[in-house]
Amino acid sequence: MNSINSIKIRNIGPIKEVFLDLNKVNVIMGPQSSGKSTIAKIISYCHWVEKHYILEHSLDSMSEQLKEFHRMNDTYFNDDSYFEYIGDVLTIIGKNQRVELTDIKEEIFFENNKNIYIPAERNLVFVVQNLGKYKRTNDNIMNFIYDWGEVRQKYKKDNKFPILGLNVSYYYDEENASDILILEKSQKELLLNYASSGLQSVVPMLVVFDYLTDALYREKTSPSIDEKKQIADSLYKYYSLLKEKKNNESNIENSGDLLQLFQKQTEYHFSRFIIEEPEQNLFPETQRDLIYYILQKINDKGRNHQLTLTTHSPYILYALNNCMMGYVVKDKMPEEEQNKIKSKEAWINPQSVSIWEIEDGKIKIIQGEDGLIENNYFDNAMKNVMDDFYAMLNYYGDEE
Repeated sequence: MNSINSIKIRNIGPIKEVFLDLNKVNVIMGPQSSGKSTIAKIISYCHWVEKHYILEHSLDSMSEQLKEFHRMNDTYFNDDSYFEYIGDVLTIIGKNQRVELTDIKEEIFFENNKNIYIPAERNLVFVVQNLGKYKRTNDNIMNFIYDWGEVRQKYKKDNKFPILGLNVSYYYDEENASDILILEKSQKELLLNYASSGLQSVVPMLVVFDYLTDALYREKTSPSIDEKKQIADSLYKYYSLLKEKKNNESNIENSGDLLQLFQKQTEYHFSRFIIEEPEQNLFPETQRDLIYYILQKINDKGRNHQLTLTTHSPYILYALNNCMMGYVVKDKMPEEEQNKIKSKEAWINPQSVSIWEIEDGKIKIIQGEDGLIENNYFDNAMKNVMDDFYAMLNYYGDEE
């Protein structure tokens, strides 16, 4: 399914009013404390509510999950706070610190998806030793840590994971419960918790990302008996509600429809990623390579993966713009020239990408009609950095 969704937010945290049509790739740019994470957290929450309702047909505990899971306390909200999410199968409205569901579509052939929120605090995995042994709390940091704890066990030494172009590979040493880096040139091994902050930030993000865009869908897995029973109970509730709504005239409860829906819900079909500050602690060239890798995986033609990034790095935008430019000019560029371009495998249709900038609690698109980032955006960003330099340049080298 994975159709275009939209989110509207008013008066929550630093956000005054924003409206976004969510695309395959979404990038929210802005300075610290501008509201990037507020938007990302509400989108993540709405994804979870929609999936939870489809599987459980219940609103139990949904209202408090936004505050608890994403650590948004009462200071974020006031009497005028409001959000509205139009999803694949229902509309979610949040107001007066309560959640309502409306416009539930009748034929819910829902493709089960994996939702993942990768927080900026992800390198806590290595800062605090044995963090997984602490009492589990219901927030996005601990949720990512537990996801990481499960996924990393898929990457053993015979299935080591190369980290971008850094000549470093990762694997999990199950015997010693250790995260290991192999320095490819010397073949020396290093515990990841002794590595640089950049590697500590990027490795768990990339390993989880790689698994949820690729390996998860190649594994021959099957739901447990309890999971199958839960899904079957959910389908029964759904069709009972639908039949009652149609005054016992439901015509979509034949065995073929039920089997199709059961199959869709017992398998994952795509992943939805929300990543905070992917550039964290990374050199500009590594930021570029990271975006190329992420877009290459998101571009998988067999899966309708969706990605939302928050960032304050212009290098992330430069790299993304390269990928969109490549798609625009590919039919005019000779193949031998294409093969020289590092971003080739990551080229993406600009129509599949939306890039916004937050300013003073409101949001604006920074793409031109062709979908590329407007030239004046980069010009203005550079000018803001260089203003002091140019002001002093007139005095440089003057004779006494």
